Amino acid sequence: MFLCLAVILGFHSGNQLGNAFGVVVIMVMLITTVLLTLVMIIVWKAPLPVVLVFCACFSIMEGIYLSSVLTKVPQGGWLPFAVSIVFAVIMISWNYGRQKEIEYEVKNNIDLDSLDTLLSDQGIQRVPGLCFFYSHILHGVPPIVGHYVKNVGSLHKVVVIITLRYVPVKTILPEKRFLVDGLGYKGVYRCIAQYGYSDSFSIEGDGFMDQVINSVELYIKSSVGEQVDKSTYLSNLALENSISSFPSVQENISDLENAKRAGVVHVVGKARFQIGKGIGWFDRILLGKIYKVLHRNCRSSMAVFKVPPRSYVEIGMIYEI
Repeated sequence: MFLCLAVILGFHSGNQLGNAFGVVVIMVMLITTVLLTLVMIIVWKAPLPVVLVFCACFSIMEGIYLSSVLTKVPQGGWLPFAVSIVFAVIMISWNYGRQKEIEYEVKNNIDLDSLDTLLSDQGIQRVPGLCFFYSHILHGVPPIVGHYVKNVGSLHKVVVIITLRYVPVKTILPEKRFLVDGLGYKGVYRCIAQYGYSDSFSIEGDGFMDQVINSVELYIKSSVGEQVDKSTYLSNLALENSISSFPSVQENISDLENAKRAGVVHVVGKARFQIGKGIGWFDRILLGKIYKVLHRNCRSSMAVFKVPPRSYVEIGMIYEI
């Protein structure tokens, strides 16, 4: 509302406001034609002659209108372009900053040897409970885990590193939503939660937690089948009977159940960039100025996840670039 009032008071004239509106309308029409042409080619697989006729007819007509309104840019038509540039800079800065965060986590992820050395320290305690770490990377242990262990001095008995992955499909089948894998260290697992653009996501309540725990338990049980006979399919009854002959599997399942009863903690990292001296002016402006302001004023990811406040911990970490 305040921006609308500022535009009206700034122009002092209905003609300039009309010029700005005219440029917007014609640009929207032209962009719609371009996007619809892409949909016809990529999604609908329409015949090329039909696509060319459609694109040519509407582009010529809208191009004539656009050429006429471009003469009004100095008389108020510049406003849509100015607003577009501002929002483009914001979106580019945010996307660039997020990509830099992912690159840092991939470059500085913790390998299993380093994790084993870290947890072998006598001062590090494995405390009861289940801990969910949220990360951007799909492989390895994110640096926030090492940062947490070094500063807190403990790690829960069972740790699940969760990565939320949005795929360009409408929905993901429930049986394919959670991909679980072991990381080669006792009680540490990775879970990739996949969501389509129509899937709703919330960690509020026990639904998400139960699904992740059930997926981890299923992964532990499935490892029994691989150890018994990789070429033989085991029924559920045979699988349950085989579990009793593998004490380590029973122990892992028992640890998982006990950790759930002890309590669940959700840990999310909040990164902040520290710009080095050798960084160029482009990164200094986008990361050190614009992205820093955007990141500081954006709402916490916990608000998106809808995690109960009593169950989450937000850990700050400095990413040096």
